[in-house]
Amino acid sequence: MSLNADEVTTSLPEVDLATLAGMRDPFGVLSIYVHVDPRQQAAPRPAWAIAIANGLREVRERARSEGTRAMRQAILDRLESLEPEFSVLLDAREPGRGRALFATVEAGEVRRLALQVPLPNRVVLDEAAYLTPLAAAVDRGRPVGLVAVSLAQARVLEQRMGMVEELMVFQLEPDTSEWREMKGPAAANPALAQQTAPQRDAFERRLEEHRSRLLDSVGSKLEEVATRRSWDRAVVVGDPRLADPLAELLERGVAEVTRVDHTLHGLSASELAAALTAEIDETTRRSHVALVTHARDAALAGGEGAVGLPDVLSALDEGRVEHLLFDELREHRGATTPDGRLVPEGVVPPGIREEELVPESRLTARMLERTLATGGRITPLSQPAAEALTASDGIAALLRW
Repeated sequence: MSLNADEVTTSLPEVDLATLAGMRDPFGVLSIYVHVDPRQQAAPRPAWAIAIANGLREVRERARSEGTRAMRQAILDRLESLEPEFSVLLDAREPGRGRALFATVEAGEVRRLALQVPLPNRVVLDEAAYLTPLAAAVDRGRPVGLVAVSLAQARVLEQRMGMVEELMVFQLEPDTSEWREMKGPAAANPALAQQTAPQRDAFERRLEEHRSRLLDSVGSKLEEVATRRSWDRAVVVGDPRLADPLAELLERGVAEVTRVDHTLHGLSASELAAALTAEIDETTRRSHVALVTHARDAALAGGEGAVGLPDVLSALDEGRVEHLLFDELREHRGATTPDGRLVPEGVVPPGIREEELVPESRLTARMLERTLATGGRITPLSQPAAEALTASDGIAALLRW
């Protein structure tokens, strides 16, 4: 067995959702998401530039028709001052398939991100940074292990935030020059010819034993890599005689492992990941379903789970949400009480007058902020996991206690 290099570590952009969630401004925070489609890069005015221009126009129109005079002027002045930033954000020559910009209106703060995962074209002006699209991209970009095995080698790769790295390659074919198969003399002598088969069988057994020892070594290293790099999803592709044992080893520490019973030869790291896109997506869907099932089962048992808007909001107010699971296509409305609690739309808590409630048109965004502020994780759910929560307001949570 040979290893081609030490484990590769590529510098990837850090997405600090908790810090972004803390961006607030009395006049608002502008959040802009851009999807740069390579197929449109040569267009005089690509689709993303048109979408962002339309979104900014809507922000200007809202500023002119809503709010105080001071707020209106602050927003219009800020948009004008950000024009150079917008030009860079929309420039097809700049890096990043998915780009985001967050800018406070009054405080003058600007944060930018360039990712290799797609983001929707969106412009939002809200009291805080609008993070739902970015949270979805970060969840899709979580590390997934890719293991491609053949009788000759085992390749270990990782896809993270749209980038693919080949971490290591194990050569599985041993040097058999010192224990070549004994073929015996020509078959003219029947008695001697009968000795050839046992000799060949002994050679094959020795070859298989050697390969088994090598797989044990690969498996041990693979488990170590999966733990250190926080894999919770993996795809193992290749000859089942080799792929199945490695998949079984990974399943001891990785939540979802998909096996693919064919061999992919001669592909680059990016080509291999592209060929396994459907399997990676399916593994992600299964992991989301498992999370929802866990939360629902725990809630039904009175344990560390909550399902439905009222119960999840109550857990958020108590700082108990460890992992928020939500349907990103479903927007909730609600209100904030004078003491800072979040409540569903139409609910007036005991001891609170209705006129004291502050309406929240983006209740989901507030929930994300609360989760991140207490060190929790957020996962926008793919289908069919989101469908499983249709009757429960499209929301669930795993709790700390």
